[in-house]
Amino acid sequence: MTNPRRIIFVCVIVVGVVVAYVLISPLFITRRVAEELPMVLVNEMAPASASAAPKRTVPVELAYGSFVGLAGHAAQGTARVIEIEGKRYVRFESDFRVTNGPDLFVYLGKNGAYDPNTRLAALKGNEGSQNYELPVGASATHDEVWVWCRAFSVPFGKAKLVPTTRANEG
Repeated sequence: MTNPRRIIFVCVIVVGVVVAYVLISPLFITRRVAEELPMVLVNEMAPASASAAPKRTVPVELAYGSFVGLAGHAAQGTARVIEIEGKRYVRFESDFRVTNGPDLFVYLGKNGAYDPNTRLAALKGNEGSQNYELPVGASATHDEVWVWCRAFSVPFGKAKLVPTTRANEG
């Protein structure tokens, strides 16, 4: 016969090891992403012909900033807000790196605080280029991009966004 206390003890140990692995392993795992710019193909208004090729639209940079680490976490690299055919995206460039962790998400923020109502998506990777579409009506008052750990309510990094001159010309 097996002792019920021993079974409970073993179950608690197994659950503890699994939870520890889930929470700690991201610190030792690097997820590299290499997303291209989101491109939209548009057909020009012209008579249909076999030689009519789609035209690529050019992205317009609206703002940019550099990541800094927060709360003891390392973060670096460039964030940009770009617009392509009326859609806006936050783009992390290939130089982006942040300490990996559990449950990391991308948020917008302002005045040195992230806004919990502006979650864009789960962080795709802790290194490399990646794109996050901004929802229609995303507030123009948000001038920061945050990498936030939901599991522990801790910031990992943020980029303060500055409007580009090209955005100011339009």
